[in-house]
Amino acid sequence: MWRLAMSELPAKYRFCRLESKEKRDPLGLDFVYPPRMEMRNWIRSARKKADLTQEQLGEKLGVTKGNVSAWENGRHEPSYAQIQEISVITKYPMPDSQPGISPTVALESKDVAERVQEMLTETGMDAAAFAAKVQIPLERVESWLKGSAITVADAVAIQNAFGYNSAWVLARVGEKKAAIQYNDEYRPKALGKRKALAVKGMAQLGDNGFWAALEYPVGHGDGYIDWPTSDPNAYAIECSGDSMRPRIKHGEFVIIEPNHPFQPGDEVLVASKDGRVMVKELAYKAAGRYHLLSVNEAHGKVTLEEADIDHIHYVAGIAKPSMWRPD
Repeated sequence: MWRLAMSELPAKYRFCRLESKEKRDPLGLDFVYPPRMEMRNWIRSARKKADLTQEQLGEKLGVTKGNVSAWENGRHEPSYAQIQEISVITKYPMPDSQPGISPTVALESKDVAERVQEMLTETGMDAAAFAAKVQIPLERVESWLKGSAITVADAVAIQNAFGYNSAWVLARVGEKKAAIQYNDEYRPKALGKRKALAVKGMAQLGDNGFWAALEYPVGHGDGYIDWPTSDPNAYAIECSGDSMRPRIKHGEFVIIEPNHPFQPGDEVLVASKDGRVMVKELAYKAAGRYHLLSVNEAHGKVTLEEADIDHIHYVAGIAKPSMWRPD
């Protein structure tokens, strides 16, 4: 059998058709036909079963009468989410139960049932308990298990009840669990009141990232830094030198909170018993030894025995010179 591409036909026999409206027969039949012609018939049948006009159906879907008319005339088709909405509004079976439906739509309908079953399994609930938690009729959950549509409102209700991402519930889009739930309790972490922190001393940033620190009693020193903190013993140290660049620049102040707990990954001020003072990143502690990473990679790693450390204090931040004020 001879087969000619459309471009090979004489001009007078050619016609324009949107590629999205064409489907070439996999069996090799020598013609082109529009797919899913039954969709417009399904929409019309669903609307008439519910005794709705095109305008009324459009209002319920949030679209115009012209949109519904275009669907029923086959000029274009609704999205899968809109097909689901039509099924719910009209109580008409999803088109995957109709003869000749597109395999894509049938697959998506099956996926609805799979997602609902997945949620039932993970929550350890049956359909009745799940429906009660979401505060919807049991019949609705049972219809989902048969592939019926989940509305946006129901997807949001599921998210509020169980934390499942509403987009995932609707179409398996995005993460399964929502990052934030609107009914989460708002628990902001208090920053503490802004306080005048005494500059406890001057730290000369010397070789190998070690400091020589001149300390003053807490509450006394060379000026103040205004900083929000809840630590009553917080203090500041002025830094001199460039060995900690780019993290700490000459003239900046390190804000220290000695009562704040620290953990691996935090920046800490470490003072050894032999007088060395340094700001490092705490890597980990093992076998009585602290393993520290230098902010400036040129200085490498440092390992200190716990017995050789005088104290370790949490670094809350770095203050710019403009934040300093005199006594």
